[in-house]
Amino acid sequence: MSKPAVELLVLDVHGVVLSDHLPKFFEEFAVRTGERVDDVRRRWRKGIRTPAWKGEIDDEELWRRLTGGGAHRWRELLEAGYQLGPAAPHLARWSARVPIWLLSNHRTGWLLPRLRRFGIYDLFDQVLVSDVIGAAKPDAGAFALIGEHVGQPQAALFVDDQTCNVEAARRLGLRAVHAAGPTDWIATVDAYLDSVIEESPRGAIATNAASAQNAPVS
Repeated sequence: MSKPAVELLVLDVHGVVLSDHLPKFFEEFAVRTGERVDDVRRRWRKGIRTPAWKGEIDDEELWRRLTGGGAHRWRELLEAGYQLGPAAPHLARWSARVPIWLLSNHRTGWLLPRLRRFGIYDLFDQVLVSDVIGAAKPDAGAFALIGEHVGQPQAALFVDDQTCNVEAARRLGLRAVHAAGPTDWIATVDAYLDSVIEESPRGAIATNAASAQNAPVS
């Protein structure tokens, strides 16, 4: 039985569209405060990451738990380190072929301004952020909106740099590419997009990225 053409490209942010600066930020924070970086990472994993990504705590509480204070100073340090990721040079041509969504474990108030700052926000038809969805990858709930917008799960192509997220997408029937290494996986995405049926109208299942701040499952 033939597989459906790719109708939707769903990209992770960290390590794909943008650099993953958070680990480096923890190192910089540890150097400036004299704290052990392993302790900073442990504090993030155990008491901050999940509630932060799911929107269960506000920014003030997040920074209080992580740094103890000085949120503005540390936020500036975090933002200064971000760069465009390996997918960035390819977004324009990919978006000309299929709608592109972002699916990110993140905070909307951090991510959307960052995308605008790098001038790539308008390339996405939808931006799905875990703090609005209320679910974080690899939980199945984080992928729910994708399934609602494609007729068959295999019509969506998902790209993420975390193995657990790629495996979760595949269990749900999505095509998935592990963004391992600098750029080797780009050719794999291109090969999948070669299956796009030209007769299918570009954007048939797309929604405007401007609606991201009012995602339908908030």
